[in-house]
Amino acid sequence: MSKNENIKLWDDEKVIDPKHCKNVSVSGKHNFTNIDAYYLLEKATARFGAYGKGFGLKEGLSIEEVHLGDTILIKLNGIFFYEGGEFPVFNALKLMYKTSKGYDKVDEEAYKKIITNTIGKALSYLGFGADVYMGKFEDATYLQEITQDFALEEYNGYLNTIKEYIDKATEKEKVTKWVLDRAKSDDIAKISYESAKEIAKLITQKMKKMS
Repeated sequence: MSKNENIKLWDDEKVIDPKHCKNVSVSGKHNFTNIDAYYLLEKATARFGAYGKGFGLKEGLSIEEVHLGDTILIKLNGIFFYEGGEFPVFNALKLMYKTSKGYDKVDEEAYKKIITNTIGKALSYLGFGADVYMGKFEDATYLQEITQDFALEEYNGYLNTIKEYIDKATEKEKVTKWVLDRAKSDDIAKISYESAKEIAKLITQKMKKMS
């Protein structure tokens, strides 16, 4: 197997659409970029198949509570699997802890979070979102470039939806006129991003109603 084949999965999944990320501040001191967990699940599903079938945590995983003074942790030990293999995963999150004001804080979603968080960590080992974890999102130029790349890809997708709808229409001239009038444009290729997005959404909704 060549080096390029070894790293293909990593290269395919390392870039994340910035609109699915947000900056997180911990205690007002440490800032980092966080990727939406369900976006990662969507990308993994597109790559491997449905969760639980193409990838996920195997049966028999262990989740236990650990008491450390005023803090209660939940620890997870398990096996992550995907179409290329499997490997052990470990994680821990706070279930309960004391705040700086002395109040007990309970995270009612801790058990849910530890599953999605663990899967996200496992996917990162395969290269999903690697550019974020490697700190490339801290480079303003890089972030601007990939933001533009994803926006262009999205824009082309909207235009393709519109063009396919026109091509399949029985009254192409009438449909084309409706599109151009709504977009306030004289050429499909010159429709603005926002207009293309709106019209593509209307077309998609209409097609769903007809199906």
